[in-house]
Amino acid sequence: MSRLPDLQDALQDSLRADGLRLVTSVPRDRDHLLLELSDPAGETLAGQWHRDRARVADLAAQTRVVAPDAVTVAADGHVLVQASGADRRLPALARLASAPGARLVAHRAERRGVVRNADGSYTKVLRPGRLPAVVTAQPAYAGTRLRAPRVLAEDRAGGTLRMSALSGRTLHQLLADPSVPDSDIGAVGRAVGSALAALHAVPVTGLPTHDAAAEVAVTRRWLDHAAGYGLVDVTPLRRSLNRAMQRLAEGRPLAPAYLHRDLHDKQVVIEPGLPPGLLDFDLAAAGEAALDLANLLVHLELRSVQGRCSVESASRCAVAVVEGYGPSGAVLSRLPAYLLTTRIRLAAVYAFRPGSTGQSMMISTGMLPRVALEYGQT
Repeated sequence: MSRLPDLQDALQDSLRADGLRLVTSVPRDRDHLLLELSDPAGETLAGQWHRDRARVADLAAQTRVVAPDAVTVAADGHVLVQASGADRRLPALARLASAPGARLVAHRAERRGVVRNADGSYTKVLRPGRLPAVVTAQPAYAGTRLRAPRVLAEDRAGGTLRMSALSGRTLHQLLADPSVPDSDIGAVGRAVGSALAALHAVPVTGLPTHDAAAEVAVTRRWLDHAAGYGLVDVTPLRRSLNRAMQRLAEGRPLAPAYLHRDLHDKQVVIEPGLPPGLLDFDLAAAGEAALDLANLLVHLELRSVQGRCSVESASRCAVAVVEGYGPSGAVLSRLPAYLLTTRIRLAAVYAFRPGSTGQSMMISTGMLPRVALEYGQT
């Protein structure tokens, strides 16, 4: 089987001839990758790589039924390119994206898509069977510390969910802006921590459970994908995961909280004078609060490694998040293990992004700026 770095190089060369660039890939199995592509105008396109060219040809024929003019085959027949929301499993996506004033803002082939509508609202498109769970996951919370999008309309048969927009800039954008004062970063971090604590206090009725064992399973699955494509030496990563598992097994689990489960700086929206907003509750579940906190903190570490912000800004924001959250001793006792599982998982996730392997290994081996040291958790 081809190693992914070799495959990515070959794909980049082949796609370049078609005027496309590979941005990232997400493994489905050893013979199938979901792709994010970019065209010369900077527009993002969804795509799929299959080892079997016959499979690509079959998918192309099926997808053209939904959007005849938005489907092409590239990379010597191995890549299906799905422009303008073309998707056989998300038939509403292309129609919504082509509406006057609408813009396709995200598309993961055959999984999900998001369209910004002309009125500023957003419509999320999922497989119809997935929509009820996502609707249930939207937190019914109207407190003073947290904003979340409101459900404006839902079509369960069509798999669409229209949501209100949240005004402001993402925390990701703020951290990258050198004009933002250090004092503002601290204030924002504390507000974000407080908002996360408010989310964790929302009742978890109707949410699926995602406990420590489930998080370990997700991490192991990503490691298996990375190993299968020859991306990383998984032996030290698996040793680290075993240490995390042991720590989690030895400690006492926290009472279930309302988890976001995919909390990072791009999911946090900041508007001066308003509480922080949180986006995208597709993975919401009942689980240990330390998981969300760890996921956000490790992403802040990652941004400093990526050069998105300085080490000082990442550390200042991380410390402020913890201060604003005000974790109990029980949460702090579970945090180190979840920090470790998050670093390991991101090591595997980022290994699938061209040119990012070095960064991902820094996550897994603890060579990142250790913002956790600032509050005594290593």
